[in-house]
Amino acid sequence: MPAVLVAMPEEAQGFLDLSDGAERLDFADEAYVVTSGDVRYLLVVTGIGMVSAARAATLVAYGVIGGVTPTAIISAGTCGGIPGHVTVGDLVAPCCALDWSADSTSIGYEYGQVPGHAAFHESDDDLVDLAVELGAKKGYLASANAFAVAETVDLIRERFPKVIATDMETAAVSQAAAQAGVPFLSLRCVSDMCQGDGGVEFDEHLDDAAARSARAVLDLLARESVANPAAV
Repeated sequence: MPAVLVAMPEEAQGFLDLSDGAERLDFADEAYVVTSGDVRYLLVVTGIGMVSAARAATLVAYGVIGGVTPTAIISAGTCGGIPGHVTVGDLVAPCCALDWSADSTSIGYEYGQVPGHAAFHESDDDLVDLAVELGAKKGYLASANAFAVAETVDLIRERFPKVIATDMETAAVSQAAAQAGVPFLSLRCVSDMCQGDGGVEFDEHLDDAAARSARAVLDLLARESVANPAAV
Protein backbone atom coordinates (compact mmCIF):
# COMPACT_ATOMS: atom_id res chain seq x y z
CA MET A 1 0.00 0.00 0.00
CA PRO A 2 1.41 3.44 -0.90
CA ALA A 3 1.59 6.20 1.70
CA VAL A 4 0.73 9.84 1.03
CA LEU A 5 2.12 12.48 3.38
CA VAL A 6 0.77 16.03 3.62
CA ALA A 7 1.76 18.78 6.03
CA MET A 8 -1.63 20.33 6.81
CA PRO A 9 -5.24 19.25 7.32
CA GLU A 10 -6.24 21.50 4.41
CA GLU A 11 -4.04 19.39 2.14
CA ALA A 12 -5.48 16.17 3.54
CA GLN A 13 -8.98 17.46 2.86
CA GLY A 14 -8.25 17.44 -0.85
CA PHE A 15 -7.81 13.66 -0.62
CA LEU A 16 -10.72 13.04 1.73
CA ASP A 17 -13.05 14.95 -0.59
CA LEU A 18 -12.19 12.47 -3.35
CA SER A 19 -12.42 9.35 -1.22
CA ASP A 20 -15.04 6.60 -1.23
CA GLY A 21 -14.21 5.88 2.39
CA ALA A 22 -11.62 6.81 4.99
CA GLU A 23 -10.86 4.90 8.19
CA ARG A 24 -9.32 7.12 10.86
CA LEU A 25 -6.48 5.24 12.56
CA ASP A 26 -6.01 5.20 16.31
CA PHE A 27 -2.66 6.98 16.30
CA ALA A 28 -1.29 10.21 17.73
CA ASP A 29 -0.85 11.68 14.25
CA GLU A 30 -3.87 12.33 12.02
CA ALA A 31 -3.81 9.28 9.76
CA TYR A 32 -6.29 7.39 7.60
CA VAL A 33 -6.54 4.34 5.40
CA VAL A 34 -8.34 5.78 2.40
CA THR A 35 -10.11 4.10 -0.50
CA SER A 36 -10.67 5.94 -3.77
CA GLY A 37 -11.90 3.79 -6.63
CA ASP A 38 -9.51 0.87 -6.94
CA VAL A 39 -6.78 2.66 -4.98
CA ARG A 40 -6.21 2.11 -1.27
CA TYR A 41 -3.55 4.13 0.50
CA LEU A 42 -2.31 5.46 3.82
CA LEU A 43 -2.82 9.21 4.32
CA VAL A 44 -0.85 10.95 7.07
CA VAL A 45 -0.87 14.60 8.17
CA THR A 46 2.73 15.18 9.27
CA GLY A 47 2.62 18.75 10.53
CA ILE A 48 4.57 21.61 8.97
CA GLY A 49 8.36 21.70 8.76
CA MET A 50 11.38 19.49 8.30
CA VAL A 51 11.42 17.90 11.75
CA SER A 52 7.72 17.02 11.74
CA ALA A 53 7.98 15.67 8.20
CA ALA A 54 11.08 13.57 8.93
CA ARG A 55 9.52 12.13 12.08
CA ALA A 56 6.30 11.11 10.34
CA ALA A 57 8.09 9.82 7.24
CA THR A 58 10.32 7.60 9.38
CA LEU A 59 7.33 6.18 11.24
CA VAL A 60 5.58 5.54 7.94
CA ALA A 61 8.64 4.04 6.24
CA TYR A 62 9.07 1.43 8.96
CA GLY A 63 5.40 0.51 9.21
CA VAL A 64 4.73 2.05 12.63
CA ILE A 65 1.57 3.91 11.59
CA GLY A 66 -1.28 1.48 11.02
CA GLY A 67 1.08 -1.47 10.60
CA VAL A 68 1.42 -0.54 6.92
CA THR A 69 4.77 -1.07 5.23
CA PRO A 70 4.59 1.34 2.29
CA THR A 71 5.32 0.35 -1.28
CA ALA A 72 6.07 4.02 -1.97
CA ILE A 73 5.97 7.33 -0.12
CA ILE A 74 4.50 10.37 -1.84
CA SER A 75 4.85 13.89 -0.47
CA ALA A 76 1.78 15.84 -1.60
CA GLY A 77 0.09 19.19 -1.13
CA THR A 78 1.31 22.68 -1.99
CA CYS A 79 4.62 24.33 -2.80
CA GLY A 80 6.07 27.71 -3.68
CA GLY A 81 7.18 28.37 -7.23
CA ILE A 82 10.42 29.87 -8.50
CA PRO A 83 9.48 32.62 -10.99
CA GLY A 84 10.53 31.83 -14.54
CA HIS A 85 10.20 28.09 -14.04
CA VAL A 86 6.58 27.53 -12.92
CA THR A 87 3.38 29.47 -12.26
CA VAL A 88 0.56 29.17 -9.73
CA GLY A 89 -1.45 26.03 -10.46
CA ASP A 90 1.41 24.06 -12.00
CA LEU A 91 2.10 20.54 -10.79
CA VAL A 92 5.68 19.83 -9.78
CA ALA A 93 7.36 16.40 -9.61
CA PRO A 94 10.97 16.97 -8.52
CA CYS A 95 13.59 14.50 -9.63
CA CYS A 96 15.74 15.57 -6.65
CA ALA A 97 15.19 17.33 -3.32
CA LEU A 98 17.66 19.25 -1.18
CA ASP A 99 17.85 21.47 1.90
CA TRP A 100 18.54 25.01 0.65
CA SER A 101 19.43 26.17 4.16
CA ALA A 102 22.21 23.62 4.65
CA ASP A 103 25.66 25.23 4.48
CA SER A 104 28.68 23.18 5.53
CA THR A 105 30.86 24.47 2.72
CA SER A 106 33.48 25.60 5.26
CA ILE A 107 34.28 21.95 5.96
CA GLY A 108 34.20 20.72 2.39
CA TYR A 109 30.55 19.94 1.67
CA GLU A 110 28.35 21.31 -1.09
CA TYR A 111 25.60 23.87 -0.53
CA GLY A 112 22.47 21.95 0.39
CA GLN A 113 24.39 18.96 1.72
CA VAL A 114 24.01 17.82 5.31
CA PRO A 115 27.30 16.27 6.53
CA GLY A 116 27.20 12.51 6.28
CA HIS A 117 24.43 12.54 3.69
CA ALA A 118 24.11 12.91 -0.07
CA ALA A 119 23.98 16.42 -1.54
CA PHE A 120 20.42 15.63 -2.64
CA HIS A 121 18.06 12.66 -2.64
CA GLU A 122 16.59 11.39 -5.88
CA SER A 123 12.96 10.54 -6.47
CA ASP A 124 11.94 7.24 -8.04
CA ASP A 125 12.52 7.59 -11.79
CA ASP A 126 9.44 5.63 -12.84
CA LEU A 127 7.15 7.63 -10.56
CA VAL A 128 8.63 10.92 -11.78
CA ASP A 129 8.16 9.86 -15.41
CA LEU A 130 4.55 8.92 -14.71
CA ALA A 131 3.92 12.26 -12.99
CA VAL A 132 5.40 14.10 -15.97
CA GLU A 133 3.03 12.17 -18.25
CA LEU A 134 0.21 13.56 -16.10
CA GLY A 135 1.43 17.10 -16.74
CA ALA A 136 3.83 17.75 -13.85
CA LYS A 137 7.01 19.74 -14.37
CA LYS A 138 10.31 18.07 -13.55
CA GLY A 139 13.21 19.79 -11.80
CA TYR A 140 14.78 20.15 -8.36
CA LEU A 141 12.86 21.13 -5.23
CA ALA A 142 14.43 22.92 -2.26
CA SER A 143 13.11 22.66 1.30
CA ALA A 144 13.93 24.34 4.61
CA ASN A 145 12.29 25.43 7.85
CA ALA A 146 11.44 28.77 6.24
CA PHE A 147 8.59 30.05 4.10
CA ALA A 148 10.34 31.10 0.90
CA VAL A 149 10.12 34.80 -0.07
CA ALA A 150 11.85 37.02 -2.63
CA GLU A 151 15.20 36.99 -0.79
CA THR A 152 15.02 33.21 -0.63
CA VAL A 153 14.55 33.05 -4.38
CA ASP A 154 17.67 35.13 -4.95
CA LEU A 155 19.75 32.78 -2.81
CA ILE A 156 18.27 29.65 -4.39
CA ARG A 157 18.84 30.94 -7.92
CA GLU A 158 22.47 31.62 -7.09
CA ARG A 159 23.25 28.33 -5.38
CA PHE A 160 20.78 25.91 -6.96
CA PRO A 161 19.88 26.95 -10.53
CA LYS A 162 17.99 23.68 -11.19
CA VAL A 163 15.44 24.32 -8.42
CA ILE A 164 11.95 25.13 -9.70
CA ALA A 165 9.94 25.01 -6.45
CA THR A 166 10.23 25.15 -2.66
CA ASP A 167 8.45 23.79 0.37
CA MET A 168 9.10 22.96 4.02
CA GLU A 169 8.94 19.14 3.99
CA THR A 170 9.95 17.32 0.81
CA ALA A 171 13.71 17.17 1.39
CA ALA A 172 13.17 15.68 4.85
CA VAL A 173 10.69 13.10 3.59
CA SER A 174 12.95 12.15 0.68
CA GLN A 175 15.90 11.64 3.03
CA ALA A 176 13.85 9.43 5.37
CA ALA A 177 12.55 7.40 2.43
CA ALA A 178 16.06 7.00 1.01
CA GLN A 179 17.42 5.79 4.33
CA ALA A 180 14.60 3.24 4.59
CA GLY A 181 14.93 2.16 0.95
CA VAL A 182 11.35 3.09 0.04
CA PRO A 183 10.58 4.55 -3.42
CA PHE A 184 9.77 8.25 -3.13
CA LEU A 185 7.98 10.94 -5.10
CA SER A 186 6.89 14.49 -4.36
CA LEU A 187 3.87 15.62 -6.39
CA ARG A 188 2.74 19.07 -5.35
CA CYS A 189 0.90 22.04 -6.82
CA VAL A 190 2.25 25.59 -6.82
CA SER A 191 0.18 27.80 -4.50
CA ASP A 192 2.34 30.95 -4.51
CA MET A 193 5.35 32.43 -6.30
CA CYS A 194 7.67 33.21 -3.37
CA GLN A 195 7.32 36.96 -3.96
CA GLY A 196 6.58 39.65 -1.38
CA ASP A 197 5.63 37.94 1.85
CA GLY A 198 3.88 35.16 -0.10
CA GLY A 199 1.28 34.70 2.61
CA VAL A 200 -1.68 36.36 0.90
CA GLU A 201 -1.18 34.45 -2.34
CA PHE A 202 -0.68 31.19 -0.44
CA ASP A 203 -3.91 31.64 1.52
CA GLU A 204 -5.79 32.52 -1.66
CA HIS A 205 -4.72 29.41 -3.57
CA LEU A 206 -4.20 26.86 -0.77
CA ASP A 207 -7.44 24.91 -1.21
CA ASP A 208 -7.33 24.84 -5.01
CA ALA A 209 -3.65 23.82 -5.10
CA ALA A 210 -4.20 21.12 -2.48
CA ALA A 211 -7.16 19.74 -4.44
CA ARG A 212 -5.16 19.66 -7.67
CA SER A 213 -2.27 17.86 -6.00
CA ALA A 214 -4.71 15.30 -4.57
CA ARG A 215 -6.31 14.64 -7.96
CA ALA A 216 -2.90 14.21 -9.59
CA VAL A 217 -1.64 11.85 -6.88
CA LEU A 218 -4.76 9.69 -7.10
CA ASP A 219 -4.51 9.59 -10.89
CA LEU A 220 -0.88 8.53 -10.58
CA LEU A 221 -1.67 5.82 -8.02
CA ALA A 222 -4.50 4.49 -10.19
CA ARG A 223 -2.18 4.23 -13.18
CA GLU A 224 0.60 2.76 -11.07
CA SER A 225 -1.80 0.09 -9.77
CA VAL A 226 -2.56 -0.96 -13.35
CA ALA A 227 1.13 -1.26 -14.17
CA ASN A 228 2.03 -2.81 -10.80
CA PRO A 229 -0.93 -4.30 -8.90
CA ALA A 230 1.29 -5.07 -5.90
CA ALA A 231 1.74 -1.32 -5.37
CA VAL A 232 -1.74 -0.75 -3.87
